[in-house]
Amino acid sequence: MNVQITNNKITIFNPDSFNIKHILECGQVFRFKNLGDSYQVISLNHKAQIYTYQDRVDILTNAPQYFYEYFDLNTDYGDIKNKLSKFDELTCAIKYGSGIRILKQDLFETIISFIISANNNIKRIQGIIERICETFGAKLGDYYAFPTIERLAQADENFYKSIGAGYRSSYLVKAVKQLLEWDFNADFSSIPTQILHKQLTSICGVGPKVADCILLFGVGKKDVFPVDTWIQKVYNDQYNDKKSREKIAQIFVSKYGELSGFAQQYFFYNKRENG
Repeated sequence: MNVQITNNKITIFNPDSFNIKHILECGQVFRFKNLGDSYQVISLNHKAQIYTYQDRVDILTNAPQYFYEYFDLNTDYGDIKNKLSKFDELTCAIKYGSGIRILKQDLFETIISFIISANNNIKRIQGIIERICETFGAKLGDYYAFPTIERLAQADENFYKSIGAGYRSSYLVKAVKQLLEWDFNADFSSIPTQILHKQLTSICGVGPKVADCILLFGVGKKDVFPVDTWIQKVYNDQYNDKKSREKIAQIFVSKYGELSGFAQQYFFYNKRENG
């Protein structure tokens, strides 16, 4: 994939492994809008506008290096798809979601976002996150940054209830207090997956599935397989067998190894879109 970076633009030529709809609508991120002729994405305090043309994709942003990393543009997804294509059950899913890329998101933002996502729908998740940003994030022209942990520590349970977080309100207050003790400058990717998974599930509101999402989307661990209702259906289709979500995750990780996170995204997107 040919990528060119200029002052305020990233251009991707012949983007056979970059489809912004696939990327943003496969369950890994919530701060985005479909504007018809383009998509808008906000991450931390950065914004990008993505336009798709027949022969290229233009990403307009004041932070091109940030979004180069964010969209994982240095990774060869053609090679990943080739390796996963040896598994017959993945062929259709890879073809349908061929433009998926796993985003490299901020860890703190990912933790908070996925606590909010538990047993929730996309529209409500997006609304809750936006109201958090509007209240505690810095105003940057026509959008708000995701708040720092210090700012978000000022939010109480009543605030979260007032913006629709429901039973998650107490979880969020407790989780932020716990996370104040974390060193977010540390290299979490160097920590073994199982150890980090255990640390994450000690955070209030983070269960095994949410922890796997955080590991995949916020840390970049690919040897995980988040299991929700859609992945349960994928498993049942393949094995005609009922098992716990934790066991399903283990089975899929043992099968797909270091490519598990990629396989999960292809399966998830295809199953949710096509049933």
